[in-house]
Amino acid sequence: MPSRKSLIMFGLLGFLTACAQKTLAPASFAADYHPQIDSADVIAAKACASISGVDVENALPGNRVGKRTLQDKPVPPQDIRMTGNAAGWVKSAAVAIFRLAGLKSQDTRGPRLKLRLTDISINENVYVNSGYDGRVTLEAALVNAQGQECWSQRLSGAAKNYGDSGSALNYQETVNHALDRALMSLLADQSFESAACGSCR
Repeated sequence: MPSRKSLIMFGLLGFLTACAQKTLAPASFAADYHPQIDSADVIAAKACASISGVDVENALPGNRVGKRTLQDKPVPPQDIRMTGNAAGWVKSAAVAIFRLAGLKSQDTRGPRLKLRLTDISINENVYVNSGYDGRVTLEAALVNAQGQECWSQRLSGAAKNYGDSGSALNYQETVNHALDRALMSLLADQSFESAACGSCR
């Protein structure tokens, strides 16, 4: 005769199976930046580092930024799309992160930072709720007062999330956290620090 513990486990399994989603639909969310980075992960910029401003180019091929898949079900994946101003989204994040890090971003003596948004990737695994994996990739360059590129680097940040399926808020939190980490990797790069402190001036 099954034990009480076994009966409870079978009951829970049956409940989760009954609650599991059986269909998928496309989803979308608006580009809306709010900082997600923990204060402990903020990297302080050196006092000598500064830039004169930030320009952002949206180089995404379209607004499709991910896919939704249904766990254990032979259902075709569905698209996730981000609507709105992607370049403005990155610009808002850069301004906020640089302020947190103490990087002077309006110093006329400093080089100008050019950011290119090249990729956003979200994978949502749907069951009862959803697990979210996100990544944001940028190309960064510093341009001196003579208009010459004097530093460049590829930046990438990843983040995970969990919660309600198809939630615009969960998509936003995931990509915002990934973007925060991509921008923080810029501040952690010693070659950027050297360029912003001296070699690009």
